[in-house]
Parts: sequence; C-alpha cells; structure tokens
Amino acid sequence: MASDLLVASIDFGTTFSGWAILFAHEFESEPTKGYVKQWHSSGTLITEKTPTVVLIKPDGQTLEAFGYDAENRYKELIDDEEHENYYYFQRFKMKLHKQLGENINLDMTLKDERGRILPGIDVFSLAIKFLVDDMHRVVKDKIAGAIKRSEVHWVITVPAIWTDSAKQFMRKAGENAGIATDKLSIALEPEAASLFCRHLSVDKRVDTTGIAIASFAAGTKYMVLDAGGGTIDITVHEVQPTGTVKEIKAASGGGWGGTLVDKAFEELLIDIVGKNVYSEFKKDQTEDWLDLCRDFEIKKRNVSPKIPNATGQQQKREQKLVAMRVPVSLCNVYERKCRKSLAKAVESSSYGNNIHFVGDKMKFDMEVFRKLFDASLSKTIQHTENILRDRAVRDIRAILMVGGFSESSMLQEKVKSSFPGVDVIIPAEASSSIMRGALIFGHSPKSISERVLKYTYGVEMKIKFVKGKHPESKLVMTDAGPRCDKVFSKHVERNQVVKVGEPQITLSYCPVNRNQKSIWFLVFASELKDPQYTDVGCKYVGEMIVKLPDHDGDLSRAVKLSLTFSGTEIEVTVVDEKTGEETKSSLNFLG
Repeated sequence: MASDLLVASIDFGTTFSGWAILFAHEFESEPTKGYVKQWHSSGTLITEKTPTVVLIKPDGQTLEAFGYDAENRYKELIDDEEHENYYYFQRFKMKLHKQLGENINLDMTLKDERGRILPGIDVFSLAIKFLVDDMHRVVKDKIAGAIKRSEVHWVITVPAIWTDSAKQFMRKAGENAGIATDKLSIALEPEAASLFCRHLSVDKRVDTTGIAIASFAAGTKYMVLDAGGGTIDITVHEVQPTGTVKEIKAASGGGWGGTLVDKAFEELLIDIVGKNVYSEFKKDQTEDWLDLCRDFEIKKRNVSPKIPNATGQQQKREQKLVAMRVPVSLCNVYERKCRKSLAKAVESSSYGNNIHFVGDKMKFDMEVFRKLFDASLSKTIQHTENILRDRAVRDIRAILMVGGFSESSMLQEKVKSSFPGVDVIIPAEASSSIMRGALIFGHSPKSISERVLKYTYGVEMKIKFVKGKHPESKLVMTDAGPRCDKVFSKHVERNQVVKVGEPQITLSYCPVNRNQKSIWFLVFASELKDPQYTDVGCKYVGEMIVKLPDHDGDLSRAVKLSLTFSGTEIEVTVVDEKTGEETKSSLNFLG
C-alpha cells in the first residue's frame, strides 16, 4: 500500500454511510487529518454521513439516487404517483448480521420497503459504487486533474462481530462496484476507531476526563464500545511496546444499536393505532411515513437522561415534553378504519396520561421517550458487565465510545453511571472516527499486531479407525485401511491469540487412496474449544482443493497445510512435500 497516493475509506452503516480520504504525504505528517465528505440534507443540516438509503430504477439494475438525495427523490416520485415501480431500500445492512452457521451466499435477496425483491449483492454494490464515484468526482473538483483509480487503495469497514461469510460478502460487493481486488482492504470497525483515537489529543474530545489513549503506556488495556445504528460491537485492546495494539478479547455484541430505539417507537405507535392502521399508513402514505421517521430521528438525538437530584434551576432547564407533528393522513386512516378520532384513541390508551394531542401535534412526556432506549441500553450494559467479569480484562483503564449511537447522551450517561470506576472517553468525531481510523489502517495495516480468535478452526480428515473408540457409523474403508471419517483436525482454538499475517501451526495430511488425484480440504469453525467430529458442533466455512497430478499411489506422500489470519480474511497455504509446490488461497466463505 506504500505506493498508493491516496487511501479512501467507506463506513457503510446500517442507518448512515460516508467516505473519507487521506493522502500519503498527509498521513506522514498528521494521520488524523483525513478529509471527510460533508452531506447536505434538504434543509440546512450538514452531516458527515448520509442515510444508507438506495433508490433503484424500475429496471432493478440502475441506481437512481443514494442518501438524502434518494429520500428526497422518492418523495418527488410519490407526489407524481410514479414511485410504485422503483425500489427503495433502507437499513438493509442488518441482513448480514448472522450467527456462526447461518449461511450468507451470493444468491441472498433483499426486500425493499414495499416488499419487492432484488439480489442483495446488487443493492450493496450499487451503493458502494455510488460512494466510490462520488469520491472521485469530489477529488477531481477539489484538485486540478483527476486521480487514477489505480492510485487509490480502498478500505471498507465492517462490524468485528460479523461472520467470515458476511465480511467476504462485503468484499465481493466492493469488487463488483469496480474496486480491484488488490486495491481493497476490509477493516474491523472497532479496530479502526481505536487506531484513530490512539492518534488523538485530549482537546479533540467531548468528555472531560483529560485522558488521551495516545498517552497510554505499554500494557494498558482499554475497551472499545462501537455503538452504531445496527450493532453494538465490543472489543478489548492492549497497547504494545512497539505502539501497536493487540486484541485481548475477541469482538462480541449484538444487534442492539440505535435502530432498536426506532423499533420501540414503531411498536409504541402500533400499540396506539393498531397494526392494520399502521401498515396501511406506511404502504399508502409513504411520504408522510418517511417524514415521521425523519422527525423521530431528529427528536431521538435530543433525548437526554434525567438529571438526578436536579436543582430548581436545572429542573426548569430540563426538557419535559417532546412534540411531534402527526401526519393528517395517519389521523384519516385511523378514523376511517376505527370510527373514532386518533386523539380519543390516545386518551383512552395506556399512554393517556403521558401523551397529549395539541392541534396537529402529539406531545410525549420525556419519560416515554427515555423508555424507548431501555432495551438497547440494558442489553449493551449487561453485555459489557459480562465482558468485564473476565479475569483477563478486569484491569481496563478506560472505555472508548465510538460510532454514531455513541453520540447519544442517553447511552453516554448509562455507560458512565454503570461503570463509575472506569474512565469513559468519547472523541468529538465519534460518528466519523471509524472512517478516519480506516484511513490510518489503509496506510499502516500492521497497526493491529495480534488478534483473539472468535472460533476454533480446523480441517476435516480421516484417521486410523480404533474399534471401541470411534463410532461404527464413521467407519470407511480406504487403501490405507479402515479409517474414521469426519474427524476434526484442529489448527487453532477459540480465544487463542494469533499474530496478524503469520502462519499458524502447520500439519501434514496424506492421501488415503492410491488413485487419488487431489486432496480436498474442508475447513470448519466451531464455538467449541476442542471439537472431535466435523458434524458435531461445527460449521463448514470454506474449502480448498490441492491437485496431485503425478500421484503414483504413495500413501505416505505428505501435504502440509497452515492457516494465516489477517483478522478479516483467512489464507490457506498448502505445500506438496514431494514437488515443493506451494498453493495459497483465501477461503471462500460464500459457497
């Protein structure tokens, strides 16, 4: 990557996305200086990210618009009653948030807001292609002369808790968007944010602890809490004597990000108007529904925690009500279907004392809005507490909060009050810290030196059958004699610390039949520490075939295999001892 003139990063988020760039000469002098694209909404609002909204033309293959432009264009189409054949996608990234063994493949489809279907890879690729083209357009306008695509190295960030197949899906989407394979890296979101903050001074922060992780001495441990729209991603890093960081606790978390608050608001509305009314309103009055969602997004950002033991002056300042305009169309749909006014429905509901109709506005007690955060906050805090019980991370110095949802004062206050003995660090650019850190990763990929494995990895093999020890159901006859099939040959185990880019243990494998012209290596992952068989507690993750074209029937001919972990991809290296021929291949997790 040293030869690349420019590194560009894409933070492809569940709710918001953006891009940033950093030239090689800027990286040498000031690594945090990266330029972050500013996006303009329909009003005066300027943000560092734009909504992850994709509007695709009726042909299902051509992008009409992305981000704020997609939201505004879709509204125009609705006004002109031309929207029905267009595809409108939002919040689709969560489709890639899976558990080990839940397969993702290139045939995966996505449903748009009206239930119409397109191939998932096409939707992701069109979105990434827009961001790539937009960067080249802006750079061309800002600098005399365009930058060649071959001079740019791209970094796309993904949640660390994603499965190997989800990470590879994102890489494939990037390649389909026109990024050359050798010009694309995948970075893990919490790691990228951690790298950015390792270079930050104290004055670039919103908290008042007066601590910068850039000054942390070797051996200092800190937690990275990456709170995005879709996922909460938590990992623990330790500063190394060389200045790099090593991961000491594998990334974990779940789908508890800011969209869980949106979901709680949607459920509150359904509680009041009923599922049928809400569904009809969303489907037939889409423009008003989009306005309601956008209004909630703004109001959500301003919800603040209750000030404990507030003085009289503070109580006066504390916001008591949240007002939201209720679309007339929602009132009309409700009255037509339920034969009474929406104001009366609210009054007679369980929210009667906490939500009031005034003109065309619904006024919510602040406490109702705070409660919408309960599920997200409780799951996040509970998971953080579980991690801190681990002996290896008990002495952490600080919690570093990054990601867009970390800008919520509700989440900030909950983390601070739940862990009073730990410093909480929040960078001023919490939402763009991942994009900015990805730029540093692109210029200096060795900044992360060691990682902790989430799973045990190994290959399937046949070993000598031992009667009484191995199950009869796994007995197979081969030229090498009776063999036990589907045995898990362990290469690395979960929670093992691996050096990034270094091959791990090398094991030898031999053919079991004289007429074998290849050895087929099936790679499996498991959450078990020591699995015995590949069909018990293991999930198939990829494969590699090694050809033996000149095999003369020698059953002692050895083929040596090792796995190398880059953190976002796994490389398999096989050496044929007889010929000395080496084969390298990145595992294909997409089947």
